[in-house]
Amino acid sequence: MLALLNDFASYQSYLSSVVRFSSWCSNNFLHLNVSKTKEMCIDFRRNRTVISPIVINGEPVEQVDSFKYLGVILDEKLSFTEHVTAVQKKSQQRLHVLRKLRAFYVDPLLLLRLYRSIIRASLNLLQHLLLPCSFCEKP
Repeated sequence: MLALLNDFASYQSYLSSVVRFSSWCSNNFLHLNVSKTKEMCIDFRRNRTVISPIVINGEPVEQVDSFKYLGVILDEKLSFTEHVTAVQKKSQQRLHVLRKLRAFYVDPLLLLRLYRSIIRASLNLLQHLLLPCSFCEKP
């Protein structure tokens, strides 16, 4: 659920949407696991207002600053700093494995295949996230 909260009326509308969604789930025999539900407020204003956590079925929903969604770490400012750091750390760990394998004189072609499959693939994904795409740019 996505909401733009800029005043009290929009916050009330957001709360009523959450209640409607919760009741829809129960009416359609779907169990909403509140312990796995997260709430993240994306706010670009300098003076952020503190929002109390929403309550579903008597349980408060955990508010988080960042969340991993479909393999991408999103944060409250929609910057990819945390995601880039995680990919960098994972790539360094994998490069360490390649260095250890090279020390055991593993075939260079096998090392190249490992590099292409486990490191370059994640770096290509990171490149697509960070660099603007050519069809997104205005002429």
